[in-house]
Amino acid sequence: MLTYSKYSKALGVLFAISVLTAASCGSKSESSDAATGCQAGAEGCSCLSTGGCNDGLICATNLEQCVRLVGATGGATGTGGTGAGGTTASGGTTGTGSTIGTGGTTGTGGTTGSGGRGGTTGTGGTTGSAGRGGTTGTGGTTGSGGRGGTTGTGGTGTGGTPSTGGTTGTGGAASTGCGTLSPSANGNGEFTHYNFGQGTAKGELGDYQTACGYLGTESGQIDTVLNIANTSPAKNTYFAAIPGTNGFSTKNNCGACVQISNSGKTIIATIIDECPYGSDGNNSICQQNPTGELDLSVDAFNQLGYANGNPTGTSWKVVPCPYAGNIIVRVKQANELYIEGTILAITSVSGPGGSASRTSYGSWHFNSNINSGAQLTLTDAANRMLSVTLSSASVDQNQDTGKQFPTCQ
Repeated sequence: MLTYSKYSKALGVLFAISVLTAASCGSKSESSDAATGCQAGAEGCSCLSTGGCNDGLICATNLEQCVRLVGATGGATGTGGTGAGGTTASGGTTGTGSTIGTGGTTGTGGTTGSGGRGGTTGTGGTTGSAGRGGTTGTGGTTGSGGRGGTTGTGGTGTGGTPSTGGTTGTGGAASTGCGTLSPSANGNGEFTHYNFGQGTAKGELGDYQTACGYLGTESGQIDTVLNIANTSPAKNTYFAAIPGTNGFSTKNNCGACVQISNSGKTIIATIIDECPYGSDGNNSICQQNPTGELDLSVDAFNQLGYANGNPTGTSWKVVPCPYAGNIIVRVKQANELYIEGTILAITSVSGPGGSASRTSYGSWHFNSNINSGAQLTLTDAANRMLSVTLSSASVDQNQDTGKQFPTCQ
């Protein structure tokens, strides 16, 4: 509030009295002030004819006197509020900051000034939507000879985390064509059966060892052989001996598989032995039918359900071996080894000293000693080639080469 002061008295009372008597008093003139010794324009004296007063004084119109303005305080300067800027949202648009408020105007005539208006708080940006990660790729199906899976492609989401690509599928080599395999018998086949206890020799390890070099054990009349076809309709108790003469003339069939069917039943047996005739032995049945006879294991023969022990007029054919596993190499001596566990029969091998030759007891003979780390190149009955590495030169140890030929289409 604004107040007038003359000398030390409160002008509030004077102000009230003056208001009440203003109508009768009228305006004071400069001449009347001179009569009383009061100079117009001075404090407590009449206002100048111009309506003004000396410096520091103002003309109180209701008193017609010059008075001093005491403690007239204008309105406080308003404080402008500073708006808080919006926080930048993750992935969104940055929010708009607020405007600085305008301070209040100084009050006039005792009116309190209005404070400044605070700025409006800025609106924060909208949070960006996380991107959608890519779908994990599907690995290849594991399988013998199966094709490896393709690596999945991870998609990068907008604002999101890049997805992880799929795992490369683990599988075998792609299948290949194997052509027409031989030998076969079409209506001229016949079967006999045998077991190891009837005369199969034993090898260095005390196991039975066949003419192809495969090792086996016997339980009653059921014989079990290592490293042969082992997935249905094959089994490691299903095997066959093929007729041979003149130092096992048919030894390149070692490791081949034959498929036989009878009365709705089918088996696959691995050729691992010789049915000797002529210069190699005196098996008369094999001699009479050297291209159609197969001497089967007892278990294989029994599975076919023949009514008699020497069925004739049958058929069989060579097929790819359903073997689950890698190729196995076993060193016989410094310059000889056996190769087992293959899809098809192996027809040639090269390595230290060049090409190896097949012996009458099934091993591969090299012109040089075989050392650890030796590289061997194998060719099978479909003329497919595969290189394997010998991990050890120790004799009579089955070595998993970690490799296998592709399956046949």
